[in-house]
Amino acid sequence: MQTPAMQKPQEQKHFAGWLGAVLGLMLIPVIVLGACLAIPYHFALRWMRRGREHRFKALMRSRGRLIPWPVLVREMHIAGGTCIEERFSPKGPVRFWWTREDVYKESPHEIIDWFTMRKGRRGEQFVHWCRSRYTSADTGSGVLVDTALVPKREIYTLWAECRSDANKARWVEVAPPEILPRRPGE
Repeated sequence: MQTPAMQKPQEQKHFAGWLGAVLGLMLIPVIVLGACLAIPYHFALRWMRRGREHRFKALMRSRGRLIPWPVLVREMHIAGGTCIEERFSPKGPVRFWWTREDVYKESPHEIIDWFTMRKGRRGEQFVHWCRSRYTSADTGSGVLVDTALVPKREIYTLWAECRSDANKARWVEVAPPEILPRRPGE
């Protein structure tokens, strides 16, 4: 009997093809099982996240800190202020907050973009300052904006208007403290 090292190259290719086909067939049930488990898991996570956001919105409503989107747009055009976009991940959830203050002028810390805040610790001081001053359910002064059923194009239209320095309305993106990278030992 010949060992695989002694076999001819053509026989080795045939054996490798046969082995690949058998292993591929054996993996089909594993892949199907994984999909059967992953799909309900995804929907359960989404349902739990929506429930958490609904409870948070109800809490803010009970504290008088919830306004609908049209009120935000009107206030931003009339009084100015800052819309704070608190983004938990690129896919959401996203909370929008409004304050009459100009966060850029009030902040004692450097304001950097969301991706840099999220990946490094450079914007950590601003993130914690913004949470305690504006977006905390307990100590913040910002008002949560109800964006349910608001088309994304309306949100981005307001965002584009606030990009101009001539506009009295401002827009800032902030990462919540929960998603910042942890320090070793935390």
